[in-house]
Amino acid sequence: MSVMLGTIDEHSTTESFSLTSRFFPSKVGGKPAWLDLKHIPEASELACLKCNIPLVFLCQLYAPIDEPEFRGSCFHRTLYVFYCNECKGGRTFAVFRSQLRKKNDYYSGEPAEPNDPDITPDMWGIKLCKVCGCKSTVEYENIYCSLHHKNIDLNKELRDKFIVVLPEHIINEESDEGSENASLNSEDDDSDYSENSDEAQIPKGSLQDMDGLDEALLEMAYGGDKDDEYFEKFKKSISSVPEQIIRYNRLESPLWICTKRIPEAHDIPSCQYCGKQRSFEFQVMPQMLYYLKLPESSTKESFNFGILAVYTCPASCEAGQKYKKEFLWEQSPL
Repeated sequence: MSVMLGTIDEHSTTESFSLTSRFFPSKVGGKPAWLDLKHIPEASELACLKCNIPLVFLCQLYAPIDEPEFRGSCFHRTLYVFYCNECKGGRTFAVFRSQLRKKNDYYSGEPAEPNDPDITPDMWGIKLCKVCGCKSTVEYENIYCSLHHKNIDLNKELRDKFIVVLPEHIINEESDEGSENASLNSEDDDSDYSENSDEAQIPKGSLQDMDGLDEALLEMAYGGDKDDEYFEKFKKSISSVPEQIIRYNRLESPLWICTKRIPEAHDIPSCQYCGKQRSFEFQVMPQMLYYLKLPESSTKESFNFGILAVYTCPASCEAGQKYKKEFLWEQSPL
């Protein structure tokens, strides 16, 4: 089975309409393009468990499942990832899964056209925070999700101090037929791997650009022994598309960057809605940090990671909450 990869083209122009809900985008940053427009998570669900500051939207991935056993329950399906940009170490992450059948309250069964009228939560009486695009609250006049975002909107100094919305990029998808998937017990033969690959084909900002790579990015993503067998496998596996920011390989295994902090089965909680053991679905790669271009801070630890591995219910269970919480494992070797 091939691995689906997500990449960003900084030099392409993205029409604003393609980032809206009716076009089911996969994207990094900006404001969430909600799938289910009536049952958006409450503001309290998107606050950091430690500092209570609203989480920052990192990315969303449109990932429908058309396998017969799902009986059309995942005709539309999107996964959303949020993180806390303020806490040091042990950051709060949140992952939500939303899915709809082909016949639903919001979207036609036919593909949307650019000139079609926009579809927004406001059409169902749902107000979004003008700062972050998450659900607002009555407490803050249905304009903001929190006092924190209200203050940021009204105070330029706070707007400059806090990161609320990340740079927005559409995620392009491609299949990597030759990509290797590194399981925990993989013993692949690395004899065909050449470290003398053509450097002209390696984009600046990827971990394969070992000479030109910004040292801070490499340190963020990897801080262990350069002879680590997992790191060597990581480099080999991404060599065909080194700028990849997403690896989608549902029901398989993540590609770990090093031997540290690889979870055991008991570390991954079962689905809290149906009880099935969650399985791996996709991972966010450290190359994404290059595109986020987050400012360095002398007062707190910058957001960095090795691998963010997302685990979801293998049955993508349908009953109950419309935005179901899933699980993220952060592999941070530092």
